[in-house]
Formats: sequence, structure tokens, C-alpha cells
Amino acid sequence: MKLHSLLNPMLLNPVLKLSAAACLLTQLSACGWLFGDDGTFRDRSNDYRQATVEPPLELPEGIDSESIDDSYAIPPISDRTTLGEEFVVPTPEPLSEDINRDSVRINTLGDDRWILVDGAPGEVWPRLRGFLSLNQLAVQRADAVSGIIETAWLQPTGEEALRERYRLRIDQGVQRGTSEVYVLQADIRSGDENWPQQSNNAEREDIMTQGLAQYLADSSAAAAVSMLAQQAIDSSGKITLEEDANGTVYINLTLPFSRAWASVGKALQKSGYQIDDLNRTAQVYYVSYVEIAKEEEDGMFSWMYNWATSNDEDERSEGIPYLIRLKDNSGTVAITIERPDNTEMSKSDTERLLKLIKRNIS
Repeated sequence: MKLHSLLNPMLLNPVLKLSAAACLLTQLSACGWLFGDDGTFRDRSNDYRQATVEPPLELPEGIDSESIDDSYAIPPISDRTTLGEEFVVPTPEPLSEDINRDSVRINTLGDDRWILVDGAPGEVWPRLRGFLSLNQLAVQRADAVSGIIETAWLQPTGEEALRERYRLRIDQGVQRGTSEVYVLQADIRSGDENWPQQSNNAEREDIMTQGLAQYLADSSAAAAVSMLAQQAIDSSGKITLEEDANGTVYINLTLPFSRAWASVGKALQKSGYQIDDLNRTAQVYYVSYVEIAKEEEDGMFSWMYNWATSNDEDERSEGIPYLIRLKDNSGTVAITIERPDNTEMSKSDTERLLKLIKRNIS
């Protein structure tokens, strides 16, 4: 007979009960130590309420603070308007405001030509360097802070009499997350030090622009980013929705007036406005806008059904008349909307109609 069979189970029960009670007490005390208000794993979801604003760090004289700047700074908000006492929360705007925007597009206005690229300057800058490297074009100067790359003097094959160089300049586009690339060609007539205001050979500039645009389109999936260019070149865009001291909502566009006028005209057509007349001297577009359906009442896609099933041509073509006014402020242009009969417009309608234009300006 084994020893454990001689033991009375009834004598072991008090011992087992005492051990179980001790384990329970240990677990309860451990829970309080780990998960209580003073525990190691306490709830910290409301700790931010006790946060205090500390004064900015003061560095000794002569020490540059650029190296401690935030590399992932939060971009500024593009709409700077105040909310009324009563308002309806708008639906979020899409991340890509212009759903029809091409990845790469060559734009021209008069003698100016530039490449519009869907990507922030910090994302496009490495692709410019890649284009020059692929085509074995030696770089004489590269300044990511100012967004300029200059090639060394080149001798094109079969063009013994031609000696040229190129300057590539990248700038922030009108919309946030876009870039503009400008190509400038210079030959020996401009000298070794000076760059002309316009390319010496427009045909050579066009060839370089076409080749660069094709490369940027093909390399749109490149993931490299230049943090130096990203920090130096403002990537918040050149267009904002503002409100003046009188409560008037308007679009503030940082462009020369000639380009702003052309850009607004294209944006109106893309936004569903019908341009009835225009007067550049008075800086005004006469437009009409058709309110087909309201999403909040009839659903998101109801306008498609209403448009397809409507047989009333007058109902489709006639819209509410508006005046789109542009005001040149020496480097910036203010864009406002108003009724021809000076009927007062609600702030929500003004913002909604201006946002339609804003998202399509490039």
C-alpha cells in the first residue's frame, strides 16, 4: 500500500482551502497594484486634460534651431472661415480634391510653360535628379532649398555649333500636394554666368519639357522623398478660403492676375458653371449654376437619375445667375461670388459654391 493512500482526504481540505484563499487574496492585491487608479496599467485616456503649455525652448545665442524642427509638421488648414451659431456639419472633402486631375500634365499660358505634377515638391525633387542621372546630364548646381537644379554645359550629339545648359525649377502647385516644374534653356549667347528670362531656343526647351514630363509620368510610383526640399518649399498650396472683417467669404489665390483669370475660367467650366459672358477689364465672369438635386434630401446619387430622366430642356439649361469677381491685390487675387441683383446669399451657400471653384483651380 502506497503512502498517499494512508492520508485522510478530510485532513487535506482545510489546507487546500487556506491555499486557495491565499491565492485569491494575492490576485486581488495584484489587480489593485496593476490596474487600479494608482496601478501600473491605469487608464490614461484623460491624462491630456492635465497637460500644460510649456514655454518654447530657448537656445543659447549662435545655435541654429533648424536641426530640431519637426520633420512631420501638420500642414495648415486651407479654409479659414468661422462657423455660425447654427450650421450643418459638411461632409469631408476627398483627399484628392480634383478627381479628374492627371498625374502629370504640361500647361501653357502665353510664353510660359510648366509641368504640373501630382505630388508634393519633396516627392518630385528626387525624380528630377533621377531624370538627369538616367540621361547622363551632369549637374552643376543643385539647391533643394530654392528648388533649383542647373546642368553643366552640354554638347548635343550632331549639334557641333550648339552648346547649351538647362535649369529645372520646382515650385509648389496651386493645390496642396501638387508641384510645378519649369524648364529654362540657355545657350552660349547668354554667357557663362547669366540665365535669360526666357529660353534662348523654345524648341529645345519643348524637347526637354516633353522628355521630363514623360519620365515623371512613368516614375509616378517612386517612393523617395527629399526631406530638405519638403521642409524648404511650402507644400500647403497657393489657394485658401478666407473671411474678411465684414464676414465676406472669398478665395485667396496666390498667382499673377493673368494666370488667375485663365485658371478661374477653366475651373468654372469643370465645376458645372455655365459662363454666359465675361469682362476682363471689369474682372468679372457672368455665370449660371444649375442646382440639380440636394444630396441631403434625395440621396447621393439621385442627381444622376433626375438628370437622365428629365425631359425638360429648359429645366436643365436655366440656372441661377451669379457674378464671379476677381480682385487683383498685387501678387494675390481675391475671388468672390454674388447675385446680380445684390440679393443676400447665406454664408453656407457662398462657401459651398466657392469650394466648387476652389477645388478645380490649378
